[in-house]
Amino acid sequence: MKKVKKLLLVLLCLILLGCAGGFGYVHSKFRLMKDDNASLLDEHLGQDYETVVGADEDQILQMEQATSSLDEKDAVLATKDIVEDKHVLNILLIGTDERTGSYSENARGDTCLLLSINTSQDVPVLSLVSFERGMGVPILEGEYQGQYDWLTHTFRYGGAELLLKEVRECFKIDVDYYVRVNFNAFEKGIDAIGGVDVHLDEKEVQYFIDGYKHKEAKVGMNHLNGKMALNYARLREIDSDWVRIQRQREVIFSALSQVTNMSLLEINELADTVLPLVKTNLTELKVAEMLLLVPELSQLQTQQMTIPAKGTYGSMTGMGGRRLFAVDFEANSQILYEFLYEPQINQE
Repeated sequence: MKKVKKLLLVLLCLILLGCAGGFGYVHSKFRLMKDDNASLLDEHLGQDYETVVGADEDQILQMEQATSSLDEKDAVLATKDIVEDKHVLNILLIGTDERTGSYSENARGDTCLLLSINTSQDVPVLSLVSFERGMGVPILEGEYQGQYDWLTHTFRYGGAELLLKEVRECFKIDVDYYVRVNFNAFEKGIDAIGGVDVHLDEKEVQYFIDGYKHKEAKVGMNHLNGKMALNYARLREIDSDWVRIQRQREVIFSALSQVTNMSLLEINELADTVLPLVKTNLTELKVAEMLLLVPELSQLQTQQMTIPAKGTYGSMTGMGGRRLFAVDFEANSQILYEFLYEPQINQE
């Protein structure tokens, strides 16, 4: 019995040391990330509208063309309650337009996606949802409260916190966390995993050859470094912003595939490289919970979609005469709920 007790005591000590070591590891990784809890709302109040939003003439023209054939409609707000489920973790991925290693208070929102992990099934489901940045949302706080503007423009009115609130309230989705990445972080992150494989069609190949002198580009699968992957993920000139966000998801899924094939040592080195490049409001506990899912990454089922869904939006005019997609948020909140919380992939 004495030997058994001694053995149990040793095992207990080893478990405690392992837990302490695990906490220390998580803490060391957490400290690499840049905290981004501060809202930018107060910084922008009182500034002129065009100063706050900035101008993207190319996107304005493209939006006018995209809405020209749509019926004029009013946005329909969602009325259901926000659903919470302990088995579903939602994180908003925000891309901003800085090209340096620092994050600016004057940055513009460029991309908005929702990363969702549902662990209610035997095999977890990872969902990636793109939000079309030109859809009109009601500004929920500040000087322009109640007026409608592009979803990504709300970042300039209140930072990541306001953009997060817009997605949460408009679509009634339980999302409290976000990760913010700029162009520089995206490019370096892709390089850190050794690049990504994406499929290029004829128009995309010609775009790379003519615009970036990338003579190696060919129809079919191509291996892109960070710079070329960023150009691919931002490409909309040859088609539309709707296709652009599909390209972004392709890059993300390709990057995920690369990571799942890495060794633990390589993943640790990757974390040391990438985590200092992002800004987030994730808590240390939540980061620890996510690390527990790493061993299951290779078994994840995946699904993707774009919001607003086809047939659930029209055209409207927002602030400054800006053309917006008029969204039926009631319909899209239900579509999004079923997609995230009741996934139907491989359920046979």
